Amino acid sequence: MFNNKLLIKKIITIFIGTIILNYINFSFAQDLTSSEEKILPNMVLFDENQKQINLISYFQKYNHKAIILNFWATWCLPCIDELPSLNKLAKKLNQYQVKIIAVSMDRGNEQNLIKFLKEKGGDNLLFLQDKKWSAGKLLNIKGLPETFVLIKKNNDYKVIYRHLGPLEWHSEEIKNKMIKLIEKNKT
Repeated sequence: MFNNKLLIKKIITIFIGTIILNYINFSFAQDLTSSEEKILPNMVLFDENQKQINLISYFQKYNHKAIILNFWATWCLPCIDELPSLNKLAKKLNQYQVKIIAVSMDRGNEQNLIKFLKEKGGDNLLFLQDKKWSAGKLLNIKGLPETFVLIKKNNDYKVIYRHLGPLEWHSEEIKNKMIKLIEKNKT
């Protein structure tokens, strides 16, 4: 009986701690400011067919004005919560030649991850996978979700913005700030 009470107290403490951390994460994650511009490192991700995709080659091939890379995982609740919002932003930014790529940090089967992504509201997001966290290490990811805005500038591909934590990406304010950020930095 004593062990059950102790277990229940631990579960309640963990639950309350999780709620507090999520609240803090959401409270401080609403700021949208640009970061120091950095050259995009050469990185390889995997597509839905386990084919290696060099991100710079992808950028060159499809000639998007910008790419928004969102690193997420199935076990990350704030990541899952923001997928529908990113999906709505993807619809809004499509006309501006901006592509949003959802980069899964999970090691699981890519088809199951794509199914999960679509079930959680990410059907307009392009799926790529970083099975070994190699891209995450190159970008020095601090946590999940983490989002990067990439553009071509002076024949280089650059990270012009990074954001740690979830956002309400589909809000008009965020959409307009993203468009201004991209327009300001284009060549």
